[in-house]
Amino acid sequence: MFADPQLTTLTLLRALAPGPAYGSKTHDDFPEGDVPTLPYVQVRAGTAAVRWPVLASAPIRVVVWARSEAASTALAWRLLGLLLDYEGGPDMRGFGNPIGPTPADDPDTGRPLAAFTVTARLRPHP
Repeated sequence: MFADPQLTTLTLLRALAPGPAYGSKTHDDFPEGDVPTLPYVQVRAGTAAVRWPVLASAPIRVVVWARSEAASTALAWRLLGLLLDYEGGPDMRGFGNPIGPTPADDPDTGRPLAAFTVTARLRPHP
């Protein structure tokens, strides 16, 4: 059995980099009046690949919305560095295979964002 890679990564980022709002929704998926302040960090996990019994990995996509392209890109680089530097814990062995960060404009809102992807290597539990 393996931990949820999305929840584990969210919990880890909240502990390593307090301050931004974190969640799994896109910034524009929130109801009117309930939108978190910027910066906002979305963490989503893709389909995990399991090599039974000892290895599971999952792609993790992190999207950072901020008030400027520079701010979103800087925060994305900081978060990427923290994940790559993470030496593992009870649920996660670590992260690798980074792609990005890539700055862009949100196609729905025009807000600046930066995104990156890493591979989460999960630790098995009996």
